[in-house]
Amino acid sequence: ATVIALIALRTITTVAALWAISALRTLAHARWAVWAIGTGKTASPEQAQQVHAVLRAQLAAASDKAPSIRLLYGGSMNAANAAQLLAQPDIDGGLVGGASLKAADFQAILAAAQ
Repeated sequence: ATVIALIALRTITTVAALWAISALRTLAHARWAVWAIGTGKTASPEQAQQVHAVLRAQLAAASDKAPSIRLLYGGSMNAANAAQLLAQPDIDGGLVGGASLKAADFQAILAAAQ
């Protein structure tokens, strides 16, 4: 796994600990590359999928509740890249920032998610 994937796995430890709480029915885990925050840079769909696949496998190994967890990609998702990112098998949705402020762009992201 890549260094990014290994770092992302650290957060899953906390998520797995929460599964002991009986009231927890569903959970969404949003992840983004630190270098993407506020930069406008986005991981390639392949890079994002690689990290999400590692997270998905770790969740599946930790609990039978893993299928109910939504893995969201955040990191400059926009109208131009949403369809490619959302087409990845382990990306269940997006955490949209600045692109949500532009109605036409946000509408395109919503259409890509359909």
